[in-house]
Amino acid sequence: MAYLLTKTKVMTGLQCPKKLWFDVNDPIRKDSHLFHIGNRFGDFARTHYGPGLNLAGDLNATSAINKTNEALANPLTSVIYEAALLHSDTLVRPDVLIKKGSSWEMVEIKASTSVKDEHVRDATIQTYILESCGLKIDSIKIGHINNEFTYKGKSNYSGLLVEVDITEAINHNLPNVQTWIDQLKHLGIKGAEEPQISIGEHCSSPYICNYIDRCESLLPKLAEVPISIIPNAGKKLAREWASKEIYDLRDLPTEALKNPIHQIIQKSHIENMAWIDPSISKRIQAYEWPRFFMDFETVQQGVPLVLDTKPYQAVPFQWSVHRWDSPVQKLRIEDGVGFLEFYMSDMEREFLKSLINVVGNTGPIFVHNASFEKTILNSLASREDCADLKPQVELMIKRIVDTLDIVRQGFYAPEMKGSYSLKSIVKAIPTKVDYSNDDSLSGGSEAQIAWFKCTNPFATADEKQLWARKLKYYCGQDTIAMYDLIHFLSSQEVK
Repeated sequence: MAYLLTKTKVMTGLQCPKKLWFDVNDPIRKDSHLFHIGNRFGDFARTHYGPGLNLAGDLNATSAINKTNEALANPLTSVIYEAALLHSDTLVRPDVLIKKGSSWEMVEIKASTSVKDEHVRDATIQTYILESCGLKIDSIKIGHINNEFTYKGKSNYSGLLVEVDITEAINHNLPNVQTWIDQLKHLGIKGAEEPQISIGEHCSSPYICNYIDRCESLLPKLAEVPISIIPNAGKKLAREWASKEIYDLRDLPTEALKNPIHQIIQKSHIENMAWIDPSISKRIQAYEWPRFFMDFETVQQGVPLVLDTKPYQAVPFQWSVHRWDSPVQKLRIEDGVGFLEFYMSDMEREFLKSLINVVGNTGPIFVHNASFEKTILNSLASREDCADLKPQVELMIKRIVDTLDIVRQGFYAPEMKGSYSLKSIVKAIPTKVDYSNDDSLSGGSEAQIAWFKCTNPFATADEKQLWARKLKYYCGQDTIAMYDLIHFLSSQEVK
């Protein structure tokens, strides 16, 4: 059964018609850990509301619509999941329909911790189509995650889902839906003329657009080194100086940069060469041996599997450590050791115990952006089942050295383009680390995706093994990258 729009396409077009055009004509599909959180919460919701007709797996519109109509006509039907209804060339698939006498209640499942404006708009579109198809909808609710829920085990998720009635807000907005559909319907046809939309705040609200790079590539190249690369203040400075027709960081008056680090970045780009603090080599050489390089990976589960955790708590499931014993030792990525578990019993205690065993009691522990690892360690030490490990954790925290601070105070190269992330730093130092390698992951979000893949009960053993291997390689790359950085900076002879 043909249709031009879906609820999602209408929502996309309301954010940006050009984004909808891309989705129809030249889509980019990006996976996100947020999708996995949403899918898992959606699966949970179907158990929460009990037995019913589940059409979630039926992606054929004609089939799903026919099954929906049959269920709606059947007086014994009490709940329908992912019903399919079509009106005005627009298909909707409401998450949950619950029979209430002669009428229905619609519940839209959102894996957020509160109701947002876009959720109301989303539900408004669906309600309009449902009512236009002849359904009487008495109440509309958003079912979202209770962020205060703590999982105590035994598959007891009572209290995880919270309902908020938004019926009044929906009824207020219903008259707008047909106008939205009429304005966007032509863009649902492949080959329609591409809308000309300028870049603006809509590119990231309510959702970050996959096509920003495409739109930015069409802009005039006003600068080889944009002012916007300056950390924190760059975008504001770029707007201020654009009115004076200054776009390139190298052309910006130095006095406009108040932060010494920003001045260093500018100087490095003007001279097109790396800046290295003359004292950095001696400062690094002063650290005692052995030296450790440590990195953590965490996941926000949505539907918790790990005991005594909350839905959006950053739960550590992996660590990687490289140990460097002397200046003559050359480390390789395969020299690292690690911990990787997903939701085993006592996982967080085992995470700590194994880490303490590896890093011992002496020697600096280098991490990049130390506030993250310190927060995780403090959180673990506060757990009742880890109380006996707290003194060792506190000692570990005292030994942590932040390579982010080291770089900010002592190194910058044009290849970094204003960024102090490890993925930017490795572009400017001798290293074999390559985050685009097929064996690696692209970042923390993909590491979370890997966690979801490995905890999917329907994944094959080979799939889980593949993702586990990628996780180990990725986390190991982060720690060996820090080793390469410290090794490089400690060997610099600045004249």
